[in-house]
Amino acid sequence: MLRRATIVMAAMAVAAPVMAGQTIRQRPPGNPVERSAPDDEDDDTAVKSSRAAPSRDSDDDRPSVAVRNRGTRSPAFDAKYDAGMAAIRAKNPGKAVELMRPVLADFERQYAGEKRDIFCALTPEQSSRYLADAAKANRPALAVDSGWCRAQYVTGYALIDLDKLAEAQTAFERLVRFAPQNARYLNELGYIFMKQKKWKESLDAYRRAEAAADLTPDRVKEERCLALKGVGYDLVELGDLIAAAAAYRKCLAINPDDEDSPRELKYIEDQRKLTV
Repeated sequence: MLRRATIVMAAMAVAAPVMAGQTIRQRPPGNPVERSAPDDEDDDTAVKSSRAAPSRDSDDDRPSVAVRNRGTRSPAFDAKYDAGMAAIRAKNPGKAVELMRPVLADFERQYAGEKRDIFCALTPEQSSRYLADAAKANRPALAVDSGWCRAQYVTGYALIDLDKLAEAQTAFERLVRFAPQNARYLNELGYIFMKQKKWKESLDAYRRAEAAADLTPDRVKEERCLALKGVGYDLVELGDLIAAAAAYRKCLAINPDDEDSPRELKYIEDQRKLTV
């Protein structure tokens, strides 16, 4: 197995994952010559030091026009959500998890007997896709308020900070069942699998994120390039250097200024020379 530094999260803003002006959370770091294993101590330090504080933009809270049911958000939701983000900024992810717990419990109580497929859309485009796919499959569906997605995202994000990757995986797997076309959530799930060296599962999540990027208004290029870098990273670990290089070049075609892909391409080229 090639020893490589893990893709580092550079802060996905938890307020509204699909809005513009927010930082991309993942970035392959470090020297292409001296690369450490994903779970090594130095890498963990890099992960923590590279993560910017979550931010909140006033536009982030605009509900999707496609929302059908607003009952999931209590009057105190915004205050709890703000407090959860403040806890993450203060490097207290455990408190963030606890603050989101009652919000998620309210959702569970409200929809405990729901037989329809539940979707949680952050944009009209996502909601339209979910409901259209459900109709095509002849399955009754309900699009709920985006607040649940946001609370679940804060929880999963905090669980990664706590290095509770199995719990974070469960949280994001559930989240992407409710929001299957959210590229940001899928990219996050890909990272969680990557941290656990589950390369094939990570590759699948990143490929799904690439396919879903068109439904991320204002961040189509960013989310697609991020997904492609995850694809490339996993393919290197799986030994497919040619396909990995193609993924990084595809990212560069989207964003010629991307700083990570040239470094990764150099690493791939060095590895290919070793096999000649």
